Amino acid sequence: MLTAMQTVSQVIRSFRRASGVWSLVAVVVSPISAVSAPPGDGLFQSAVAAWQMDGRTDLAGRNELKIIGPVTLGVRLEGQELQASLAGGNDGLVARLEGGYLDAGQGTGGMLNLTGAALTVSVRLRNPSGAWGKPLFNKHGGHDRLVYNLFSFDSAIGFELGTRNTPRMTQVMVPLDRIGPRDWHDVICRYDGARLEMFVDGVLMSEAFPLGPLREGNAAPCLMGAESIGGHINSGWKGLIDHVAIWGRALSDGEIQRLSGGAGRVAALRAAYWKTPSLIAPADDLYQENYRPQFHFTARQWTLRKLNPGAREEGWLNDPNGLIYLDGEYHLFAQRWNECWIHAVSTNLVTWTEIQPAFWEDYRFGSGVQSGGSVLDRDNSSGLSPDPKNPPLVAFWSGNDNRSTCISYSLDHGRTWTKYQHNPVLVHPERDPKVFWHEPTRRWIMLLYGNSSYFLLASTNLLQWTEQKESIPDSFECPDMFPLAADNDPQRLKWVLVRGNGKYSIGDFDGARFVPETGQLPCDLGPNFYATQSWGDMERSPQPGPGRIERSVPQSSLPRGGQGEEVGEPVTSGVPRRIQIAWMRGGTYPDMPFNQQMTFPCDLTLRTLGGSLRLFRKPVPEIAVLHRRQHEWENLSLSPGVVVPLAVSGDLLHILAEVQVPRGSTLTFRLRGTSVVVTDESIACRSQPARVGTGVKTVEILLDRTSIETFANGGETSVSACFLPMEDLLAVECVSGPATVRSLRVFELGSMWK
Repeated sequence: MLTAMQTVSQVIRSFRRASGVWSLVAVVVSPISAVSAPPGDGLFQSAVAAWQMDGRTDLAGRNELKIIGPVTLGVRLEGQELQASLAGGNDGLVARLEGGYLDAGQGTGGMLNLTGAALTVSVRLRNPSGAWGKPLFNKHGGHDRLVYNLFSFDSAIGFELGTRNTPRMTQVMVPLDRIGPRDWHDVICRYDGARLEMFVDGVLMSEAFPLGPLREGNAAPCLMGAESIGGHINSGWKGLIDHVAIWGRALSDGEIQRLSGGAGRVAALRAAYWKTPSLIAPADDLYQENYRPQFHFTARQWTLRKLNPGAREEGWLNDPNGLIYLDGEYHLFAQRWNECWIHAVSTNLVTWTEIQPAFWEDYRFGSGVQSGGSVLDRDNSSGLSPDPKNPPLVAFWSGNDNRSTCISYSLDHGRTWTKYQHNPVLVHPERDPKVFWHEPTRRWIMLLYGNSSYFLLASTNLLQWTEQKESIPDSFECPDMFPLAADNDPQRLKWVLVRGNGKYSIGDFDGARFVPETGQLPCDLGPNFYATQSWGDMERSPQPGPGRIERSVPQSSLPRGGQGEEVGEPVTSGVPRRIQIAWMRGGTYPDMPFNQQMTFPCDLTLRTLGGSLRLFRKPVPEIAVLHRRQHEWENLSLSPGVVVPLAVSGDLLHILAEVQVPRGSTLTFRLRGTSVVVTDESIACRSQPARVGTGVKTVEILLDRTSIETFANGGETSVSACFLPMEDLLAVECVSGPATVRSLRVFELGSMWK
């Protein structure tokens, strides 16, 4: 048995020998001070219920457990595991669950139906196999009525709390690979009426912000190793439980630290649990893998090498976040599904350099950070910068509890980030904050998604927010909102609201109310277009004039085409620029170390079409930076069955065609096993035909290794699609009826990756 004279380092070594990793559930008595105390002494005795697993009743001889299925109580630990249990104030006897579970019902006299606005749950447990994914300890009954729920996924352990003023539940979580999936762990989950915190071995790992007192009237039984939902019992966890304890109060920081082994042990584990993983040298073929897009952004892996990464794993990519332009540099942030914000920078929107993720491995506020946006606080209205001459870059993001809107800020152009010490700045359902400056009212505006609407909030300092009276109904996730000049007239500004599903509305916005003039229209009609965001804050653009561009790219920077002409087209002087990007959701990339990609950046304009304003999106002309060899054809008259091969090299192409397709005819671009189909009034690529209201006159195609983006009539209609190449053929043909390709230019492209 450990003695009271052992040092903290000896205790840590003993635990490591005993279990190899650290225990996860909450309340455990200090290995130093508790050895000479009888099991259950002190804090355990003050619990509403504390089971030491030596028998069916708790320490007070009440709250009897029913054994359902293969469960053995009173299993005695041996060797170092026994010493570790005794050092934690336990008795060395554990419950072995082999798919069965323990049922405490409602407790003696219903005492397990806790009331009030405070709770602490502690469990010490181990899963020797490392196979989790099952319920652990709860009073469940369903997300709309559960009170407390310690559960596990295959890759994480989490805790859910149900409070009277919070719909459904509030969740905190810790990844198992951070703490060790096969080790003993002490987990404490504490709610003090305002904050829910999850401690693992005394280390704060996650927190969230429920509202109100605990739910009452829960009739589901209190179960260990199972959960009851709708009368159905879900069980099957296999592992060891040393103790389960529950208090009707919030334990103090000192009590949690003492029960977790003391300050020294907790400090040592904090350093281990919060240590940034070591970076590994990239593979020799990084960014050049077989299916890796070469001018559509994808993410890399930093600390491991793994094929076919899924959501939350390195190499995964989803929603774009917080797009910002600052001092000649574009910043692209994106989700790794609430684990972190992926971060890349560019000076030209085309060649990107991926840097280490923002909020790297930050598991606070519910296992990471969800989607949001960024702003440059030019006047330091937040006071987050000590030097007003160096204004902060402020990122807004949602916690995993879908209630906490939090801030991180950077004073070095986004290379390092500091979490605001008074987070959250807002507690409000649900998520995806979009923040922008509204000049007419001299206020910051936030759009926040929740309950199928966008809530509108306002602030003068980015830290305190006031909800406006009106919301925007019939909305869906990831909002983006910005002004655009109608028909390139700076005096006719209209506001564009884009929803997460890619549908937009055009209207007026006075800082408190959005009045749409159109219905919801699609930005893009392809199968892989979702969660758009845009760059627009370019007042300090290096282009001519502050915030204005005379041409889309300085002519001196453009490569020359095959005939010596300069590539690129002018953009009306005096009109601010807005550039959009989206997640190409749903692509597949077999046996690749990355997953998912972004669309190519597109300039947005508002143009009158058929008497109404419509949003046009066209690839940014900076793509000319990647232009290499150019090929040209003119006046191709095609009849059914005629195939014209495109004798070009490589798998990266920029295709521009002027076409004439009579009614009833079909023109097809055959692109490595996938077709872009053009009729007189539609385009399609792995999609239903997308109507082009004015008739198809021009077609622009971006062909990458695993994506095809098609644009008709300068961006009137677009179709974004992912694909896997099935053959090498590149050709144009007429499937039915005659068609004419008046001009065809094909640029071979270089890679965006350095």
